Amino acid sequence: MENNVTLLRRLGAMIYDTVLAGFSIVVVAGIIAVIFQSITGIKLPDVAMILLYAGMAYGFFTFFWMRGGQTLGMRAWKVRVVTSDDQPINRQQASARFLWSIASWAALGIGFLVSLVNTDKLTWHDRFSGTRLIRIEKPLPWWPRQQK
Repeated sequence: MENNVTLLRRLGAMIYDTVLAGFSIVVVAGIIAVIFQSITGIKLPDVAMILLYAGMAYGFFTFFWMRGGQTLGMRAWKVRVVTSDDQPINRQQASARFLWSIASWAALGIGFLVSLVNTDKLTWHDRFSGTRLIRIEKPLPWWPRQQK
């Protein structure tokens, strides 16, 4: 397929999203932790903070992937996530993609590096979630309108 996304383009979008989403998640989680401590007098345990970060990251990515197929970084780098037959992804696919992307990083990036030898440039999380990234020329509207 001619519109497959290279590893370099993926990394560009990931860096963009890491800065934007990472900063936002840390700030919001910090506010939640401060409010929790001021109400209860107890500091949120580290495990709870990690779960809060993970839950917020899950919400960020699945929300954007299911509504337009693009995070903000993906919009900047002109890529979109779709199913293997170019349809919008559903919650199950977005969830699988999120979990497999963590596995791709946890394996020291091997899940991403496999795209260098795959003819369709698929990563682990592409393959195991039934999704793929495509290059686009024109981004979708910020908030897709519902079909009537």
